Amino acid sequence: MEFARRALIGERALAAVALAAALGAAWAEAGTTLAQRRNDGRPWLAWVEARERGSDRPPALLLADYDPSARRLSLLHVPGAALLEPRRTVERAYLDALAAGGDDAAAARAAEDLAEARLRALSPESIPAVSGRLGVELAPRADEDEPAAEAALALKAAARSPRGWARLLRGAARGLARGDRAALEPLLFELELRRVSVENVEAARLPDDALAPDLLGRFFASAPPPDDGRAVTVEILNATPEPGLASRAAKMLKSKGIDVLALGAARARTRTLVYDRVGVFRRAAFVRAALDCPTARAVTRVDPARAVDVSVELGSDCAAAPEPNGSRRP
Repeated sequence: MEFARRALIGERALAAVALAAALGAAWAEAGTTLAQRRNDGRPWLAWVEARERGSDRPPALLLADYDPSARRLSLLHVPGAALLEPRRTVERAYLDALAAGGDDAAAARAAEDLAEARLRALSPESIPAVSGRLGVELAPRADEDEPAAEAALALKAAARSPRGWARLLRGAARGLARGDRAALEPLLFELELRRVSVENVEAARLPDDALAPDLLGRFFASAPPPDDGRAVTVEILNATPEPGLASRAAKMLKSKGIDVLALGAARARTRTLVYDRVGVFRRAAFVRAALDCPTARAVTRVDPARAVDVSVELGSDCAAAPEPNGSRRP
């Protein structure tokens, strides 16, 4: 009888602890901007510092726009060479702040604040308040890589491993111990990302000032532009030594209703990139899927001089280009 009574007391104690933990988590979550925006169906914006593992290069700075209603994530890379003011770039602002304070995180925040002010000045659309800050680690990258595309995949993968979950939980616990509810947001964001399909993750690179307003207008618009129904126009560039790669890829894309206007060559690259040249990411995503090359990346990099919707730069990762019938060359 005494053992049963103690077991019952123990069960009640555990239930009380579990209930207290659940109530505490709910209280903490309710105080975050991300939870409030999600409940209201409004976008949540955060700066993402993408740091390359094992490198002392300045981090790539990206603005993340998460739409909880559409379950869509858009990432905008603000290049280090982007001008924030005459003769001062994003990278220069970071390095100046780092030299002044010696703290990487503070230097990144200083550069992000200046970049945000610049984006607001350029954008024809109102930009919601940026309330979050996230960090992500990238694998060592080549100069040819697009940080926005790599960071999108890294964010999606951040909570797939026990190590990733442990890091997120540690950060949340340390922040909550200081009374900082915002420290819970990286963990909540990863939970949100589990509901976001790969097709709803978009990556873009900020162009120069002449083209930036149009891209920013699309980026922060409440809805994507309507589909005009016409065929996607494409140029295919072979960035490998293998002859005939662009021609084979052209056959594949044409068999799927894509209008290939030009073939050519590009400087050598290992990663295949599919560039949206007009600011409509879904066209590049459609071409990437049609290529049947899982390692290819799609990213918006506007360039009206190309006179096509999409540019495909074929790297060595897709060198075994599939034939239109689905087979691959040995």
